[in-house]
Amino acid sequence: MNSRLYRYLRILACVPLLAGGGHVHADAAKAGRFYEDALVRFQGNDVPGAIIQLKNALQQDRDMLAAHLLLAKAYLSSGDVGPAEVEFKEALRLGADREVVVVPLAQIYLMQGRYQLLIDSIKPDGLSLPAKVDVLSLRGTALGNVGKSIDATRSFEEARALDSLSPVPLLAEVPRLIAGGELDVARVRAERAVELAPDLAAAHNALASVKHAAGDLAGALAGYEKAISLQPGFVDAVVARAGILIDLSRDAEAVSTLAVLDTASEPRARYLQALLATRRGDAAAASRYMEEAAGLVDALPSEWLATQEQILMVGALAHYSGRQYEKARKYLEALTGRYPRNIGARRLLAAVLVDMGEYPRAATLLDQVLRDLPDDPQTLHLLGRVQLAQKRYARATELFERALAAGGRSSELQASLGASRLGQGERAAGISNLKAAFEHNPQDLGVAVTLANLLVREGQKPDALAVAMRVVEALPDDPSALNLLGLIKASTGDAEGARQAYVEAVRKSPGFMPAQLNLIRADIESGRLDEARSLLDTLLRKNKRDGIAMYEMAMLEQRAGRHAEASRWFERAAAERPNDVRIVLGLVELRSAAGDRVGAREAAYGLALRRKGDLGVMAALANTEIAAGDLRSAQQTLREMTALAEFDATALVRIGYLQLAAANPDAAVYAARKAMQGRPADLAAMALMVQAERMRKDSPAVDSALQALRKQHPGSSIGMRLAGDVAMDRGQPAQAVERYRQAFELQPDFDLVTRLASAHVLLGKPEQGAVWVRRWLQRAPDDMSAYSVLAELEMRKGDWVAARRGYEKVVASGRFDARTLNNLANVLIHLGEGDPVALAQQALAMAPGDVAIVDTLGWALARAGRYDEAIRHLRDARLRAPQDAEIRWHLGFALARQGRADEARAELQAALQDGAQSAWTDEARELLKKL
Repeated sequence: MNSRLYRYLRILACVPLLAGGGHVHADAAKAGRFYEDALVRFQGNDVPGAIIQLKNALQQDRDMLAAHLLLAKAYLSSGDVGPAEVEFKEALRLGADREVVVVPLAQIYLMQGRYQLLIDSIKPDGLSLPAKVDVLSLRGTALGNVGKSIDATRSFEEARALDSLSPVPLLAEVPRLIAGGELDVARVRAERAVELAPDLAAAHNALASVKHAAGDLAGALAGYEKAISLQPGFVDAVVARAGILIDLSRDAEAVSTLAVLDTASEPRARYLQALLATRRGDAAAASRYMEEAAGLVDALPSEWLATQEQILMVGALAHYSGRQYEKARKYLEALTGRYPRNIGARRLLAAVLVDMGEYPRAATLLDQVLRDLPDDPQTLHLLGRVQLAQKRYARATELFERALAAGGRSSELQASLGASRLGQGERAAGISNLKAAFEHNPQDLGVAVTLANLLVREGQKPDALAVAMRVVEALPDDPSALNLLGLIKASTGDAEGARQAYVEAVRKSPGFMPAQLNLIRADIESGRLDEARSLLDTLLRKNKRDGIAMYEMAMLEQRAGRHAEASRWFERAAAERPNDVRIVLGLVELRSAAGDRVGAREAAYGLALRRKGDLGVMAALANTEIAAGDLRSAQQTLREMTALAEFDATALVRIGYLQLAAANPDAAVYAARKAMQGRPADLAAMALMVQAERMRKDSPAVDSALQALRKQHPGSSIGMRLAGDVAMDRGQPAQAVERYRQAFELQPDFDLVTRLASAHVLLGKPEQGAVWVRRWLQRAPDDMSAYSVLAELEMRKGDWVAARRGYEKVVASGRFDARTLNNLANVLIHLGEGDPVALAQQALAMAPGDVAIVDTLGWALARAGRYDEAIRHLRDARLRAPQDAEIRWHLGFALARQGRADEARAELQAALQDGAQSAWTDEARELLKKL
């Protein structure tokens, strides 16, 4: 029989009631057949076919754990990480063992950039060696990505120590070492990985990356080529190889290399295509590719993106080319903060700051770059622009001339020199210089923008308009040129002309954000609210997290008088920016009730930010953090609450119990002591102290806390109850019985009855426990929970008939739960009577996914000869509890009866491997011999 019955008897505390709903589909056998077909397809690399069959299985039985788990693996293998994460979490919710899902979940979190979640929730403890090595390697990467370099190094070292022959931790560490400039160590790691796994593309790519960073372009090219030969379409290797080829002016080879990729989804490839288009003189294609690269980068998860040096740079360059300085700055600040060695990023950030008018910081950055590259013409040019903006014209002219002498040849540099001369009062020379630069290259949009803007500032708007119109003529398909024309027309007061320029820019390049936003603003200004709303809807469909578009929508709705909608959009925009936001506590409660732990936590966190010091809000946040398993964050929130609560005993006790839930008994002790400073005799605070010391397992402190409570409250049932719990902690059931008895006499309740029964069971006297239960039933003859406990005690005595009567009484009352049905089903299996299958099915419908019930149902089906259905449920149970020997015995039995000898043999061997003796082991050994 199945020995994993629900125990109403508790050793330390009552078994909590389980709540839940669900169903068992009538056609479980059909679901099992779909699953088995999907398994064959998946093993044969027919992943799409496997996904279809798994969905079919789940249509028959939505709670089929094995199907959810295999579907997660199928999605992950096809790169669809969002649905994969959903399915892995569903498998966990349904009871899958952590060993089965921990590595793929960690990989998903890393791919999504959710590093802190990986660190907090994916631990190596209790895993097998391969899984532990993988998890430690993934954690090392995540720790490095959140700036915990020492912890990252330690994690990689531990992984290598566990398995010195695995290339996994070596390859995981290489990117971090390259970013830190530790190229020699990186080379050692990469070479060792190649030695261990010569046919692994990732190993050759890692070694090529090291050579690339060291300037060995020939060696890097060879390495990337090797990686691509081993794994065609290896994106990192393809992009890196193409980049080197472009640097070497081998454009045809670069085009051929990129042709193997779906460049529409790879921002680095799109950026390289923009460079190639620029070299071909195809400005429209270059602009389009830059826009697409920017959009692709924007769509990436922000936490993951923050650790990707190349992609951050692509995003910054793409946005800078489109004059989206705020976005470019965001990427560059992330990049320079994490990769301070990247001189190009520092220089580009300075350029952005110059364009945004933040000249002091730009000058500081440029001075730093000049210390590394004293004659760099780009840096000299930028620093000259800073001086120009600050009207230090002589110094600007000097820097521009130095840039020209150092080899700077851009028309923009010449235009800047012209502007500085204008500032020095050399008006004719300056304007002549600028116009000459523009005439030399009217397709140089940068020069056109500089000249036109300077002319506008000089009051020469017709001349500025002429420049803008000339650049549009030179670049008729370039939306940036049309956007410039719109801006210049707007500056001249031609609002309709400006709007038409923006419309044309958007028509030519629907994804060009500057023109779109300028068109929206023009429409709002002129009262074309419907047109503006339509454009904003399009933007938000493309990027739902575009805070600027949300802000514009809020302004539009405010202008239209739709205040509720304006408020909604302001809140959404503020959540992205994130300033001046409002989130209601009811949202936290709603999401929590719906099981959306992540969403609840996010809402609670936003609310806590905006209502600092509100203990109720912070308690809600702590609860969501605990529910999400982020105990570290919960403990920090609770520490802040403890400080804010001052000496409010009620608040401190509440905080203390939350600390216990967050596995921080030391903090709970502190909260209890602080509460008692304000109210020294507070019973709740003193009880909290005992519970906290129990969790700390500090015997002297537990005794002191308990003695203080009982001295202060000698007639308290709580004190006696806690004394009994402490005795049970120490393996003293006889003493616990006496304390629980005294507590019961002070204040009778069923919780104490279950404690008394548990203590008597430990004493080997279940009949004495039954006496207490019967005594309680004299007080409360309709207490069905008491009848359930009594039935379990009858089973412990071996009186299965009496146990059946007890459970059937509870069921007949209508006041039963899934545990009662499960236990009754097991009694019937043992007696060979009744319909245990129906009872187990009913129990599973009430508590779907509970491993004991899943196993009971499978075992009942197996004993009834319904092996197809039995195997489906027993597989499910094994996935939830793979270390449970009895479940494996049940599965082995069913597989053997189905004629699947190899699988049955494996399950029976696993069930019997520890040599323990149970009621079923003799039967299992006999069956194994027959197989």
